Amino acid sequence: MDTDVIIVGAGHNGLVAAAYLARAGLRVDLFERRPFAGGAAITEELWPGFRFSTCAHMTHAIHPKIIRDLRLYGRGLAMCTREAGIRLCPDGTYYGPGDHASPRNLSAEGRLTAEEQAGVRRYGEFKRALIDLFAPYRLGPPPTLEEVRAKAAGTPAAEALERALMTRIRGLHEAFLPSEFLREMYAGEGVAVGRNPLGLHLAYSSINRPEEGTGEEPPYGYPQGGMGVVSRVMEEAAEEAGARVHVNRGVDRFLVEDGQVIGVRLEDGSVVRSRVVVSNLDPKRTFLKLLAPEHVEGGLRRRIEGLITHVSCYKFLAVISELPRWSAWDGDPNRPHRGSVVLGHSRAGIDAAYDDMEGGRPPRAPVISFSIPSFTDPGLTQPGYHTASIWIYPAPARLREGTWDEARERVAERLIDQITAYAPNFRGAIRDYRLRTPLDMERENGLTDGCIWHVQHAGEHLFWNRPLPELAAYRAPLKGLYLCGAGQHPGGEVSGLPGHNAAQEVLKDL
Repeated sequence: MDTDVIIVGAGHNGLVAAAYLARAGLRVDLFERRPFAGGAAITEELWPGFRFSTCAHMTHAIHPKIIRDLRLYGRGLAMCTREAGIRLCPDGTYYGPGDHASPRNLSAEGRLTAEEQAGVRRYGEFKRALIDLFAPYRLGPPPTLEEVRAKAAGTPAAEALERALMTRIRGLHEAFLPSEFLREMYAGEGVAVGRNPLGLHLAYSSINRPEEGTGEEPPYGYPQGGMGVVSRVMEEAAEEAGARVHVNRGVDRFLVEDGQVIGVRLEDGSVVRSRVVVSNLDPKRTFLKLLAPEHVEGGLRRRIEGLITHVSCYKFLAVISELPRWSAWDGDPNRPHRGSVVLGHSRAGIDAAYDDMEGGRPPRAPVISFSIPSFTDPGLTQPGYHTASIWIYPAPARLREGTWDEARERVAERLIDQITAYAPNFRGAIRDYRLRTPLDMERENGLTDGCIWHVQHAGEHLFWNRPLPELAAYRAPLKGLYLCGAGQHPGGEVSGLPGHNAAQEVLKDL
């Protein structure tokens, strides 16, 4: 036996799992195919003096227990505030802070009728009941549906749960929100996940709730220095505990003997044996690439192939010489730069974007979420410039005609035009840019279909079904193989929760 635990993939969940397992006295070795640890939580200098979080660009769900246990703040994790977003509409109106009085602000206090205010209040109560019901399940294996129903029995959460299980988000909007105006205001709920996700998707926000008992909230915002700092402090915690991180050493195959995973074969042909193997890769890579077909039962293979990963996204990164001047915004000029600015996403626009995506086309008018991390973290840039980090969704993982490499410049130019329609100085301010397509994120970050959450946060793939019922407890059907990636409960985001939870299950079994 060469080691006790092999972890495949040194992304943040793998690092968290390694830290807990090494702290328990186990010999832990992580194998990472790239030249550095971090997975999707990395900072890269794309041009001299300009650093970007090239995949994930913020964090909002690292549980306070993980922060304390691994001393992440003491190791240098510091947060830059990120304020709530503003949504700009094509007609020059916007949804902004409620206390900003402007005839353009559709969210300004006093705009809603008494009936609309009551509907918003009821909808908020419904979501809070749902979120509070699920929040205590973050730090452990997901509950069964029967367990959640028993917990909710006799409380308002019982009705909320059944509604969320049976109703899609637009149906909830119809039930709670009494006007078309309100339904348009809430049109963007779940839009990164699907056209009209199951209502249970709303419970995913439970990962952001304050810690039970202490009331401490997970950090929210941009890590100072970029997302690579999160991975760096987690790697430091793992190595301090005794774990060894091997970069430029990708895993080619899991080794299986007598129905048990007993190690890995690396891409260089060398073999490493262990008591257990923990995969931090997404489920499709884990079961469809690293396990030989004879070791994955046919029904399981088909179910894994059917996991929702094809609803993807892409990311535009740019160095800009001046901040965007948003034509519609008439408040504090700096307010939009401290959060995100979302362009579009009416219900009709969302439907059109998903029509394009489902047809294998880059959406002609996607949802655009524009952020400027360097506004609150100037150390990311050179004086006189800013870094723009822009998520665009939805996107098809594969194009029906041609490839993403062939479409890249055409899509980027159209995207620049769309942003410039809202901020006329944008195109002229661009010094350098890079468009990261779903194919780029698959090739570089190891994300199947460029799905940044490993498996979409559709209600069908949460809690007892994440990613599938038979995989939800962090164990594979093959003895000796465990799962700690973002495809596990409670889900994606940079939280470390799947890594923490998987480590506890390994320790129970060893």
